[in-house]
Amino acid sequence: MEVLLHFVFELLKISILGSIYAFLTLETFKIIGHYNPDSWFDRVSKKKMQLWFISGLIISITLFIFMFTHYGDHGLGDSARIPLRHQREIQETNGTQAYIQGTGISALVLNKFIITNDFVYGLTDANENYDEKYFVYDLADNSVHTFEQENGYLNFLTAKNLDTRPDYKDFSYYYKQHWSGWRYWTLP
Repeated sequence: MEVLLHFVFELLKISILGSIYAFLTLETFKIIGHYNPDSWFDRVSKKKMQLWFISGLIISITLFIFMFTHYGDHGLGDSARIPLRHQREIQETNGTQAYIQGTGISALVLNKFIITNDFVYGLTDANENYDEKYFVYDLADNSVHTFEQENGYLNFLTAKNLDTRPDYKDFSYYYKQHWSGWRYWTLP
């Protein structure tokens, strides 16, 4: 039910954004047509309703398709998702359990972590598949290294030139950082 309600909300948001972007397209065509009389922009801008409708439809379809791409998908309903580099992601379910799952990787439940360009590393939570307390997820080669002892973990971070004393954050911090601001207002 949550997924359906969120999907309907996203469709409404896409239609509103499509209308706004279509209006901006119409105004842009009118401005260009005003400065270039007898141009294609001038001829098209005179058919206001047709231009608004067609551009709104094209923009809405584009936004709908973008919503399901790697960089546009933020989850529906009770699931949330943060896209990372190398086509990887961190997911969360029910606002409580953040995890990494990928090809060849059993689900690794995360507690607090830090995201860098090529690595996600930090503290794990209660895991079915991993007993260790620390993890390093290498985004480039899609591998997870887990550590029981802090010394091995810190040595690995040092070898990879990663910060050994970062300020770990939880999933909601990174989700808000990635999906708020201009992304929230301008994308589905």
